[in-house]
Amino acid sequence: MVRIGVLGVGFMGKMHFNCHRANPRVKVIALSDLDPKKLAGDWSMIGGNIADKRAAQVDLSGLRLYAPPSELFADPDVDVVDITLPTFSHAEYAVAALEAGKHVICEKPMGISLADCDRMIAAAKAARRLLFIAHCIRFWPDYKVLRQIIASGKYGKVVSATFWRKSLTPTWSWDNWLLDAKRSGSAIVDLHIHDTDYVNYVFGVPAAVCSSGVVGAVSKGGVDAVVTHYIYPRGPHVVAEGTWALAPGFGFTHGFCVVLEKATVEMDCRSGKPLTVHTLKGKTLTPRLPKDDGYVAELKHFVDCIGKGKGSDIVTAEDARKALAVCLAEEEAVKTGQAVTVG
Repeated sequence: MVRIGVLGVGFMGKMHFNCHRANPRVKVIALSDLDPKKLAGDWSMIGGNIADKRAAQVDLSGLRLYAPPSELFADPDVDVVDITLPTFSHAEYAVAALEAGKHVICEKPMGISLADCDRMIAAAKAARRLLFIAHCIRFWPDYKVLRQIIASGKYGKVVSATFWRKSLTPTWSWDNWLLDAKRSGSAIVDLHIHDTDYVNYVFGVPAAVCSSGVVGAVSKGGVDAVVTHYIYPRGPHVVAEGTWALAPGFGFTHGFCVVLEKATVEMDCRSGKPLTVHTLKGKTLTPRLPKDDGYVAELKHFVDCIGKGKGSDIVTAEDARKALAVCLAEEEAVKTGQAVTVG
């Protein structure tokens, strides 16, 4: 049994809390948040870009409820701190939790800067504790099976791949931190990083990026819309689009279209198109997907790793750092109008 304390009760904090509570290998024993209403179980003010119909009033009886994070870190019965705070505070509290002897699960993106990432990695090594960054798309059923299809070689090599992730403007965050680029990194770091990380995962880190986008449409100085060509000198041709500059009525969507030598694979959340394989022989297949969504699967995986005392073989802290490095290169490319080498 892995004993977890969740730090931060926002959209992702609520998601992680519910996922952990449904896992028989986990006991959520503590919760930390500075908002007394949330510690009283009133989660009615929590918003997000994915529908969640679970109770707005949560029974937190039996849990240890802390306001200052330091009290959570000092709890000797907590094995793991799951950090779901705003991005700009990830490094500070991850380092503090690691130094207190806790394993850490931390929401993506890993941090605002590469220096943040380096501090977290160094702290984990010094404390000899495990650090996991929750890049959930590596675990999402459609994307997991897509990678398996590509890796199998059954349909030949990838010729081209297009990914997209589009959202209404996120106006629901505490103190509107998401729309402050200095605290969130804006859409390119908070939202688009999902696809950038997945591109890294499937195709490797690109040699360079060529990006165009929109700066400051809805945020304070951030890249709110981006289209990136990830440059691989020997192919394939890979493009991803991300935006959160859309009107409230649009909602949220994501998807992909991947062209292989002998098939085309597509998925479109908005149209309801499931993962579908169209072969050159004229067959249309809909592969069976894993039952757990990405949030459930990633957190189960991290808990299993902690139970075994080993790191992840799916996503490492170094992988999360690379995803941020590529996104920051994309941001530079948007703002300079020039291709940027990744390195």
